[in-house]
Amino acid sequence: MRSKPDGMKKLLLVTFLFFGLTSLWAQNNPIKREVIGRDVGQLKGIRLSGRIIDEITGQAMVGATVSIPELNLTRITDNNGSFELVLDRAEYTLEFRYVGYETKIYPITAVGDGRLSIRMIQEDFTLDDVVIYGSDPEKNIRSTNMGAVTLSVNTMRELPPFLGEVDIVRSLATLPGVSQVGEASSGLNVRGGGVDQNLIQFAGAPIYNPSHMFGLFTAFNPDMVNDVTLYKAVVPARFGGRSSAILDIAPKAGSVDKWGGEVMASSYSGKISLNGPLIKNKVSVLGGFRASYINWLLQSLTNPTLNTSNANFYDGNLIINAPLSDRNEFTYSYYTSYDDFAFASDTTISWKNTAHSLIWKSKLSEKLAMEANGFYTLYDYGIFNRSGINDFEINSDIKDLGGRLFFSYALGENNKITAGAEYKQLNIQPGELIPTGVEEEILPKKVQNESGREMAAHFQHEFELGEKVGFSYGLRYDLYHYLGPRVVRSYQAGKPVSDGSAIAETAYGEGEVIQTYDGLAPRASFRYSFNKASSVKLGYNKMYQFIHLISNTATIAPSDVWKLSDGFIQPQIADQFSLGYYNNFKGNIFETSVEVYYKDLQNVVEYKDGANLILQNHLETELIPAEGKSYGAEFYVKKNLGRLTGWISYTYSRSLRRVITPFEEENINDGKWYAANFDKPHDLTLIGNYKVSTNTSFSATFAYSTGRPITFPEAKFDFSGNNLAYFNDRNKQRLPDFHRLDFAINFKLNGTGKFYDGNWTFSVLNVYGRKNPFSIFFDDAPGQPPQALRLALLGIPLPSLSYSIKF
Repeated sequence: MRSKPDGMKKLLLVTFLFFGLTSLWAQNNPIKREVIGRDVGQLKGIRLSGRIIDEITGQAMVGATVSIPELNLTRITDNNGSFELVLDRAEYTLEFRYVGYETKIYPITAVGDGRLSIRMIQEDFTLDDVVIYGSDPEKNIRSTNMGAVTLSVNTMRELPPFLGEVDIVRSLATLPGVSQVGEASSGLNVRGGGVDQNLIQFAGAPIYNPSHMFGLFTAFNPDMVNDVTLYKAVVPARFGGRSSAILDIAPKAGSVDKWGGEVMASSYSGKISLNGPLIKNKVSVLGGFRASYINWLLQSLTNPTLNTSNANFYDGNLIINAPLSDRNEFTYSYYTSYDDFAFASDTTISWKNTAHSLIWKSKLSEKLAMEANGFYTLYDYGIFNRSGINDFEINSDIKDLGGRLFFSYALGENNKITAGAEYKQLNIQPGELIPTGVEEEILPKKVQNESGREMAAHFQHEFELGEKVGFSYGLRYDLYHYLGPRVVRSYQAGKPVSDGSAIAETAYGEGEVIQTYDGLAPRASFRYSFNKASSVKLGYNKMYQFIHLISNTATIAPSDVWKLSDGFIQPQIADQFSLGYYNNFKGNIFETSVEVYYKDLQNVVEYKDGANLILQNHLETELIPAEGKSYGAEFYVKKNLGRLTGWISYTYSRSLRRVITPFEEENINDGKWYAANFDKPHDLTLIGNYKVSTNTSFSATFAYSTGRPITFPEAKFDFSGNNLAYFNDRNKQRLPDFHRLDFAINFKLNGTGKFYDGNWTFSVLNVYGRKNPFSIFFDDAPGQPPQALRLALLGIPLPSLSYSIKF
């Protein structure tokens, strides 16, 4: 039997040997550090630059984070994926991060100026926890871009899918200050703005109708999208032309190394994508196509008008990306989408987007970068009657051709100037009526075309004064010309603009300038950080808008008319003031913010009571200028890390309009303030995602909002044997409040080699079957006031199953 001291001696011996060998191994195997630069004895001011790209696609990683823990220093890559650091001679550990990519640790020894080329690879989420913050978890604290929100497609995938797949527009509508008027709504309402007050662009090309099926689906295939950025407060000076917000959608690039793709099928639509190298390690291509088979859904609805209707849509993308070198990258993007909807089997409504863009990003020197963008957009929309009685078609279109060029120059660390210019030509064919039957009583009619030219020059300066203060200011000069050919009326002074007060006409030739508008649009934001986890920001933004959506509905529809500013309709002007407080907790696990804003609007277009907007050659006789204001408070709490992630957003806001003219008969609501069509004072969204395991997650979304304004008839009267409704105050009543719960289960099955490998998603839209009204219409009952009836598009729970697989 051995004694305890002998046992203790052996334990001490083993311990000594373990630590001794560990120490010896550490001495013989030190951390491998790359020596940067040529050693000429430089001690300070060592410049280390570099560029971060996707290892597979070669695409620049814009907005990636470069950190040095030893210095507590963080930098963000520019539009070319480039960064620059100024260091002392020492050893450092560089950390590179980007949302959805594996973190890269890069130990270095800096002895002289040098350059790095960093390649990052997308991560496969195999951890129990899921992270939903962006590329920089402290960006909301440090950035001076007030009101800018960037969502990656990976973040959007954590939300319950809408009818089987990620919906870009509806994902943004879950954020504070962003809403939609209801189900099946096109576009977004941002801080009290209309859907036409947002510039939506894909790869730099404007998109005029971002929806399929009147808003049931977003017109952008998420497999073709890298990320989306929404600017809702202080918009960078390089953007303009809209008075509310900018939605910038960046395309994804294909692989420069190998071929692959993805196939998805859901209950209502299907899609396929393919990508790979055209020239290995130099040029990649990404193509995608998506189409619907949704007619069976319409036939399942209870509304007799809808279940006898037909609907089809598709969209396609082609993206060619050429990262030819560390300094030059070219991207060509082609996008198209098409919809047709046969209402009750006789009237067909259709619309089509087509967009081309070419982007060139160049790093001209270590301090100077350039980006050039050319684009062409065509938006066709029309109505076709095939009833057999007075058959006709109405065709309209918008052509948008232009280019942008801007440069950014780094004056130093956290000190950058951006300057540039842009030019675009707009041509609108407002409408042409063409009889299509054999014997027709309808006469053909064509509305005069419109042409306009927008030009702008801009600059912006962003810098930091120490770690606590950041400042950004910019100025944009907008110049607009309304062009011929066109016949323009003159109207009698002292009388309302109407057909009866027209006194003369003037004909303008091709390209002749009819009207000119210009203006300066300053932007500024200030940030003060109390510490690394909290800051306060103040911002001001002014924007001009020269194109208007003329509509008596709250959303985009093919029957709407787009109208350029002319001698009667002036550009919209928006001035917005914003103030926000931001605070992160527990190492950025929790992110919170409170923002308040006030927006003043000039020259908002409203329609006269009883206006006729269809095929109107002189729309100025049907429209009146209005002033607007919107204000609100936005509250946001987000959990970024853990099995349970998600956010809560609540917005209290008002969006109001007022019309006061010299003519009493044209005033609306006696010149008092009234609610805009999309005014919804209370808007609450709850998002939750629970990661059960590495392959299974549950997600849910609950949304509540005040019902939007609507005008009810107050009486009816008989005129020449016809019953007519009498309307008094505009938007005096409201639809019932909106609320809905959506739920989804996501399964990821890998490694079995069976046909069911891939991602399965089961979702239920409108879990408890809320009959949210899409609209209210009125039935004429003899001897009674008009009876209000509710039209609900999604009055029942709507299940969906989708399956996707990558290859």
